[in-house]
Amino acid sequence: MKTFFATTLCIICCLNKMTTNEKFCYINENKKQKFESFISKFDVYDKTCIDKDFFQQRDERNGELHTELSKQEFSSFIPYDSECNCEKDEFYYRPCYRIDKNDFYIVAILASCDITITEGYPFDASLLITYDKSGNIIDYEIIGIGSDVEQYKTEFCKKENELLITQQSFTEITSASNKYSGKCNVSIYRITINTDGTIDKEVIKEYEDNLSIEF
Repeated sequence: MKTFFATTLCIICCLNKMTTNEKFCYINENKKQKFESFISKFDVYDKTCIDKDFFQQRDERNGELHTELSKQEFSSFIPYDSECNCEKDEFYYRPCYRIDKNDFYIVAILASCDITITEGYPFDASLLITYDKSGNIIDYEIIGIGSDVEQYKTEFCKKENELLITQQSFTEITSASNKYSGKCNVSIYRITINTDGTIDKEVIKEYEDNLSIEF
């Protein structure tokens, strides 16, 4: 299905073009000051276990207008490629929560595309990024993608620095009234944040099912 793959490829284009070596960048005093400003946009998470609330954007919690990260900030601190399949000025990053560890930060960011360039649906993607105390990116993962044709949920976690994700994406789709329905792929995977800030993603189970999404 073209629209689903266009949405997914957009996310991959935006976030997965960095090599391992490029994840670690030189930090100067100016960048350190920018990082301090950047990290202050994220409220400190007060739970020991990461769950779905960790990925709730700041403005939704506080009843504010959308809080967006400036281009100057996200260009330095978020894995992003300007050739993303999203219209100019229609791609946004919004702060969620952060966890302060002794040697690194764990940060949740919501990435949103309102208008795609090629065929595809508007989407939201939840990102998990770890930084050292100087602002260098240690690692990152796309936690889940939500749109008219795919959705995900974060399961209740049983262990600190670990969470389970269920991602559902249509493979066959029909539209009726205000609802999409059809067959979908389901992937369940475990995200683990290690003591050095690296992130492991392990697929636990994959299967086919039926899905219905109202719009």
